[in-house]
Amino acid sequence: MVMPIPTLDELTEAVKKARAESKPRNFKQSFELIVKLPHFDPRKPEYKQNKSVLLPHPIKSTEIAVFAVGERRSMAEKAGAAFTMGRDELAALAQDKKAARKVAKSYDYYLAEPELMPIVGRVLGPFLGPRGKMPDPIPPNADMISLIDRAKRTAKVRMREQPYFSVKIGEEDMSDRDVAENALAVLNEVSREFKNPSVEIGSVILKLTMGKPVNLSD
Repeated sequence: MVMPIPTLDELTEAVKKARAESKPRNFKQSFELIVKLPHFDPRKPEYKQNKSVLLPHPIKSTEIAVFAVGERRSMAEKAGAAFTMGRDELAALAQDKKAARKVAKSYDYYLAEPELMPIVGRVLGPFLGPRGKMPDPIPPNADMISLIDRAKRTAKVRMREQPYFSVKIGEEDMSDRDVAENALAVLNEVSREFKNPSVEIGSVILKLTMGKPVNLSD
C-alpha cells in the first residue's frame, strides 16, 4: 500500500487523539513517533540512517551530559547541563564498568571536548555506541548556552536491524501543534534519503509513553 507522508494537520489530529486516549499519569509523559519500514533492507544505505534532526521546538526535559575541563566545564554547568565530567573522573570510570554503564544510560544527549573524545570512546563507547549516543564534539569557541539549547532541539534517528524506528518528539506539556511540527521535521528529514518515501515509509504511529498508539494509516 502506498501511504503519503502525513500532513501537519493530520499529525496534529493524531497528537490530539493520542492525548485524549491516554489516562492521566503521575509523571510527565513523552510523545513518541514510530515509523514502520515495510521494505526494510539493512544492506541498502537508505536503511542505515543514523542522523540528528533539528526540531522546531525544544524538548525541555532532555538531559545533556558534557565531558569537558576547566572553564568549558563551568560554562556547561551554568548553561544547564544535567551532568559534567572531566578527564580525571573519566579515567577513574574506566575501572568501574557498572558506573560507566549508569552514566551511559542516564542522559539523552552527550557532548565532549574534542581532546576528550578518545578517552570517552575508550571508557564509555561500549555502552554509548549501541545506544547511538556517542558524544558530538564541542566546536572551538562554542557558546555553551546555544549548544545545549540546540541539543534539546535535536532528535536522534537511528535505523538498526528492525523494520521500524522510534524517536522522542515531545512531551505532554507541549502544544499539539508543536509536537506535530516536531514529528513532521523528523519525517521530512528521513524521507530525503528515500527515492520514493510514500512507498518506503509505511505506518506512522504517534503515542504517549503509556498511551494507546494512534496509527495514521488507519
